[in-house]
Amino acid sequence: MGKSLTLDVRASRKKSDGPRISSRCCRPNMVICAGYGKENFPFPEVTNVVASCLKRLKAGSEHTEAEDGSGAKKFSRLRVRSRGLSKHESDNSGFDTGPAKLIAQLPPKKEALVDGTLFSAAEGLRLMMDDGKYDAIVAERFDDHSDKVQWARKELAVLHPKYLPAIESLEQHLAQLRVLYVESLPRVLSVLSAQNPDVDESTLLDAAIDSLDEELSQILNVLRIWTDAFGQLRSGNYKQLEAVVFAVEQAFRLYEGEEPIGPCGEPGLARLKTSMFKVGNVFVARFSDQGPATLPGGRGPIGAHALEVPHDEQHIIALMLVLYMHEFRHDFFHDVEGLEDELTMKVAEAIDEACQSGEVKLSRKYVNVGRKKVPLKDLLIKVAADTIGEVDADICGGVLLSGPAYAINMISSFSAFNSKGESVFNTNRLLRTGSYFGMPDVSPTEKTIEFWPHPPDYIRAYIVAAALDEIGFPEDARFCRALADQAVGTPIPEHVVWNSEDPSIKTRIRIPFADFVAVAPVIARTLVRAQLETLDGHATGEVINWSNHRQKKVDILVETLLAGKSDVPKDQGDFYATYVAAAATIAYWKLVQQGVTPRRAAKLVNEKALDMITTLKAQFDSYIEGDGDSSKLSGHPAEAPCDRDESDAE
Repeated sequence: MGKSLTLDVRASRKKSDGPRISSRCCRPNMVICAGYGKENFPFPEVTNVVASCLKRLKAGSEHTEAEDGSGAKKFSRLRVRSRGLSKHESDNSGFDTGPAKLIAQLPPKKEALVDGTLFSAAEGLRLMMDDGKYDAIVAERFDDHSDKVQWARKELAVLHPKYLPAIESLEQHLAQLRVLYVESLPRVLSVLSAQNPDVDESTLLDAAIDSLDEELSQILNVLRIWTDAFGQLRSGNYKQLEAVVFAVEQAFRLYEGEEPIGPCGEPGLARLKTSMFKVGNVFVARFSDQGPATLPGGRGPIGAHALEVPHDEQHIIALMLVLYMHEFRHDFFHDVEGLEDELTMKVAEAIDEACQSGEVKLSRKYVNVGRKKVPLKDLLIKVAADTIGEVDADICGGVLLSGPAYAINMISSFSAFNSKGESVFNTNRLLRTGSYFGMPDVSPTEKTIEFWPHPPDYIRAYIVAAALDEIGFPEDARFCRALADQAVGTPIPEHVVWNSEDPSIKTRIRIPFADFVAVAPVIARTLVRAQLETLDGHATGEVINWSNHRQKKVDILVETLLAGKSDVPKDQGDFYATYVAAAATIAYWKLVQQGVTPRRAAKLVNEKALDMITTLKAQFDSYIEGDGDSSKLSGHPAEAPCDRDESDAE
C-alpha cells in the first residue's frame, strides 16, 4: 500500500531542495535568498579544508579511472593513489607546514677549497623563492578584492562613515580566508608529494591549487559580491547602482520601526526582533549575471546587505526599481523572527474560515491528485502556504511600497521575461499558467505535496489586483485584471496546472482559476490587515502603507517626467525614492501609450528619474550627516506619517 497524502501546511515547512528556480518558473537568473546567515561567517578549520581537498582529489581520480576502464595510470588533474592517509599524514599535527624551517649545515667537501656556505646560502634562497611561489598564487586570488576594500576604507568610509563597520568586517573576512588559503595549500601539496613521489611537483601543485580553489570558491564568491560592489562604485561607471541602493535604503527605514505609524504624535512601532537587519545597517549593490536578488549581511560582512542587479537592467534601472521593493521584502520577511510562520498560519486559517463561512464559494469540493481525491479547500491552502514568500513580497513589498505601478511593472516584466527571446507580439502566453510540485516524504507512512515557491504569474496578477482593491484603488485593480487577461493570451485558461518536478511521474494537479480568484481577496486582506505578534501586535499595513495621498505625489512626478524634467517639488511635502520608482514605471507606460518608441521613452524616463533620485539622495545625506534641519529635506522618512490628507486619516 502506498503512503498516505497529507496537506498539513506544517508538514513541509522545511523545504527539501532549496528554491529550485529555473527558466520554467520565472526569470532565468532570478535568485531567492531566504535571509539566513551567520553573525560570524563560519570559516572551516585548516585541517578540515586539507582533508576535504584530498578527498575531492581522490574522488576525482576514481571517477576518471572508472570512465577510462583501462586500469592505466592517467592524470586528469591528478590521480591520487587510492591508499588512505597514514596516521602521520592524517593527524592534525602531522601535516607538513611547508618547506623545512631549518637548513642543514653541510660539511665542506674534502676536495673543495671553500666551505659549505654555498650550499646553505643557495638552499636558503631556494626555500625563500619557494615561499614567494605561494605568495604569488595567493595574491592572484585576493589582492584585487583587498584593493577594492582598501579603497572603500580610504574613500567611501570617509564620505559616509556608516559603511565603516561593514568595511572592517569584510576586511576581517578576507584576511581570514587568505590565511586559510596560505596555510592549507602547502599542506595539501605535502601529502600529495608523499602519496605520489613519481609525479613532478608542478603537476602536484596544479592539482592542489585546483582542489583548494574549488573547496573555498563558495566563500570567496560570496565575499566577492561585496568587493565587486565597492569596485564598481570606485570605477564611477555605475551610478545607477546608487539609485538602487538609495531606494532600498528608504524602504528599509520604513520597515525598521524607527518612525511613528499613526497620526502625528502617536508612539512609534516597537523594535522588531530581527536576525540580520539592524538599525544602522547599510546596502551595497553590484551589476552581475545574477538577480534581481538581495543577500543579507550575515552571509558576508556584518551589517552590509548586498543587492544583485542584472547587467541587462543597467540602462533602464529606474524603470525596474519597483521590482527591488519586492526583492527587499523577501529578506525582511524571512528575517523578522517568526514572521514567515505566523503569516503562513494566518493565511491558512483565513482561507479555511472564509470557505467555512460561505464568504468564498468554491466551484467543487474535491480535486483529483493522481488516484486520490483531495479537498479543494485544503489544496488551495497548501498552494498559499508554499508560495507565501512570493505573494507576500508582491503585496507587502511591491504594492505597499509603490502602489499601482507595481502591477503594471510586474505584468510588463513577466511578459518580457516569458517571451523567451522571441518577439512579445509572437508569443501568445505572456503569463505562466502553470508550475511544478514535488511529493517529499514527511514520515515513514506519509508524504505531502510541495508546490514550487513561485506561483503561476496569472494567479499573482489577480492577487495583486485584490491587494489594490484592499488598499483603496479599485480602478487600478480592474486595470490590473484586464492587463493580466490580455497578457495570458487566448483562450483564457480555465485551470491552473502543476506538473510533477519528476519527469517520470505523469500526475498533474488542475485547479480551476476561478477558485483562485475567489480566495485572492482573502489572501490580500490577511497579508495587509492581520494583526501579528511578530510585529508587536500591528498589521503590515500599519507599518507601511500606500494611499491616495502618496499616489497624488507620484502623479506629480509622472507629469514632471512626461515634460522631460527632473525637478522635485519643494512645496508639496515629502518625496521618497519609492515615489520616483513608481513614477518612472507609469511615465514610461504613458509615453509608450502616446506613441513614443519604447527605447526613446525608456531613455528619457530613466535619465530624468535618476536625476530625481540624485536630488533626493543629496538632500537626505545632508540631513543625516549635516545639521539635521528637516526643512532641507524633501522626503525625510521621519515626517512621512504626518504627510497625509483627510483620506489618509480616515
